[in-house]
Amino acid sequence: MDNFPKYEKFVLCTQIKNLVLEISKLIIEANKSKSKVRFLNRIDVKIEQLRMLIRFAHDRKYLSHKKYENVSKKIDEIGRMLGGWIKSCS
Repeated sequence: MDNFPKYEKFVLCTQIKNLVLEISKLIIEANKSKSKVRFLNRIDVKIEQLRMLIRFAHDRKYLSHKKYENVSKKIDEIGRMLGGWIKSCS
């Protein structure tokens, strides 16, 4: 996040951090809930929003291609894990 211009740090970086926190909170709620699928679907939406913001940051050259690839791979892995969790609950 060091390559982000100052004005973007307070907007885009904050949105990315907030999404990561929201995803973490929803995972906790899903773990504690009997109706997990509802929370898991919300997590899926948040992950898509996170992908979009990361892609936007890369397109604006705030993230190097290497960092973008690294973050994208991690988000994809989380998505696969989430997909398996949703499948196991259905």
